[in-house]
Amino acid sequence: MATHNHDHQPPAMDYAEHEKTYALFGELMKWGTAVSVILVMLVGSIWGPLPWAFTLLVSALTIGVIAKFF
Repeated sequence: MATHNHDHQPPAMDYAEHEKTYALFGELMKWGTAVSVILVMLVGSIWGPLPWAFTLLVSALTIGVIAKFF
């Protein structure tokens, strides 16, 4: 039978790079969600009763809150 090598070592991990990738993923999710909500509001203001000025105001406030607190 074949001999098995049982000398298992944990893989070398680059934890700093992993943390940077995860942080980038979190930022992209946060801003992607904000942009999606703003786009839905802008489309709603075209075909719905929501006026443009209110949509732009809420969009600016949303971006400001996300940038400040998250």
